Amino acid sequence: MTEQQSINIDARKLFNLGSNLLVAGFIRQKPEDAKKLFKELKQGTRVQAGELKAEQSGATIPIKLELERSEYRGQFNYPNFEMSLKSLLQKFDTEVRKDKELKDLHTMTNEANGGILFNLPSGVQTGEHINVLMMSVEPFDDCLVVRLMFMNPDQFQS
Repeated sequence: MTEQQSINIDARKLFNLGSNLLVAGFIRQKPEDAKKLFKELKQGTRVQAGELKAEQSGATIPIKLELERSEYRGQFNYPNFEMSLKSLLQKFDTEVRKDKELKDLHTMTNEANGGILFNLPSGVQTGEHINVLMMSVEPFDDCLVVRLMFMNPDQFQS
């Protein structure tokens, strides 16, 4: 994307984009391919995951997947990640069942960069540790990034 380009994508479309990307990358994938993707993300690589095509201009925007796990607690391995991811996708599915058009989609916007955090935290307990996974979508100069983020679980305790 050039600096003159401006994209405006509805939060509901970004939610669907992110959800579909996660399902395609981890659920509908052969287990060995899903583990390979996990390994790349675990190493901090921003992984190419597809592209969006603008309806009017025909311009394409690369879509990349990224993982932020600095707040993760406990052993970070594929089975634990997969459990967190499936829990997040289940939460997304529940949200869609309650509100098919996603009219009440809870989001937070990063005013600095236009990124959107979907405020649908999913907590999973493994052993003595609780981890909370969330998804955001952020624009960059050259791509759109779907980011899975493990958040500090203490901020979600009442």
